[in-house]
Amino acid sequence: METFKIEIQEFLARVVEIESESLQEAFTEVQNKYRNSDIVLDANDFVEVDFIDINAQSKNHEIKMLTKEVVEYLFENEKKHYEESENPQNHIFLKLERLKFILD
Repeated sequence: METFKIEIQEFLARVVEIESESLQEAFTEVQNKYRNSDIVLDANDFVEVDFIDINAQSKNHEIKMLTKEVVEYLFENEKKHYEESENPQNHIFLKLERLKFILD
């Protein structure tokens, strides 16, 4: 038998009406009340539940980190070759540049 990690996430939400001089002041007041436990969300505030396969997240994270390492390794050499080749539109450097942007 195998062991799997499944994360359970519950989403609770409540609309709070508050009188205030400004929106920012209202946010601050509600945040303070929440932090001081004057506002406590409970089962009556339940909105939805989600079950997440943590095992897949770990693999996805590893893929992202390995891809980032490969991009970093190739980036400078391919950039140099791209520039020496007078910036061809089909050069792999353009894909590396896009990947680097997405991964950062």
